[in-house]
Amino acid sequence: MNRLISAPASDGGKARILALKYSIGEEDRTATTNSDKGSLLAKGFFPQKPQMQDPSENAEYPEACSKAGDVTAEQILRQLKKLKPYKAPGPDGRPNVVLTRNANLLVERLHQIYVALLEKGLQYKPWKSFNTIVLRKPGKPRYDVPKAYRPITLLNTMWKVITALVADQITFLSEAHQLLPKHHFGGRPGRTTTDALHLLTLRIKAAWRSGKVAAVLFLDIEGTFPNAVPERLIHNLRKRRVPAKYANSVNNMLRDRETTLKFDGYASDAIWIDNSIGQGDLLSMVLYQFYNTDLLDIPSSKDEDAMAFVDDSFMLAIADSFKEAHAISDVHGYG
Repeated sequence: MNRLISAPASDGGKARILALKYSIGEEDRTATTNSDKGSLLAKGFFPQKPQMQDPSENAEYPEACSKAGDVTAEQILRQLKKLKPYKAPGPDGRPNVVLTRNANLLVERLHQIYVALLEKGLQYKPWKSFNTIVLRKPGKPRYDVPKAYRPITLLNTMWKVITALVADQITFLSEAHQLLPKHHFGGRPGRTTTDALHLLTLRIKAAWRSGKVAAVLFLDIEGTFPNAVPERLIHNLRKRRVPAKYANSVNNMLRDRETTLKFDGYASDAIWIDNSIGQGDLLSMVLYQFYNTDLLDIPSSKDEDAMAFVDDSFMLAIADSFKEAHAISDVHGYG
């Protein structure tokens, strides 16, 4: 509400994307047509996959935490009831209300479809196409630069349901078998931002009472979900003992995706996506917990600690002086 009431006054008309300024080398350029604007925005929203070796090559994974359970009709019915009925639909144009109002009639058919997709490793290609709506970020000083805009993903309804089912299964297994570090807070049941702040405050005050200093490095990842590499994610899932059934399902979900960028009545050609872990569904939050969890394994002594809340994380070093604390951070490469 504060952002809305403090935003600059306008005539109430629909905000359009201005001509966007950008640079190539030392040359300044301006994108004026919708096609040029779309290409420029897509480059920022969907960055290319970095060159890297597949981490799964020659990797030996531990045994899965348990057998992968089957998705039940009751779980599907619960997810259908959770859908917000009047949210904007994806490319299929099918609103959520169709599923919420007819959940009892559809659940048995959907159960057969979703079980087949997960058990056989199949994917329905039309569900993997989605729309990306471009909106202004509120309160920006200027709107003639690409970073002043953000993407809003509109997924097909059936796709959102199956991603929510996989998210539920992975979350249950990770909590039941403690697959994630105890100091990873975001997106987990019974853990909140407040818990993370209380723990950090406790550690700092304990250091002060011992006559020591606490140095904290806060990390915030820019372009969190678009810059996540799927191969690294799948490797981390298997390394953290997530059953292969769900790791493979996630791998299939992240392949062969495409989106259409929409703004000001313009729709771009289909944009092929081979990077990112998706955004706009419940699964993306769960997956990023596993993507960056290696950060929390860095501390190696009682005077070091690390905590994370989704993409926000911090490293803590406790020592007799700031110089010694800084030396600890240098050892781990984050000083």
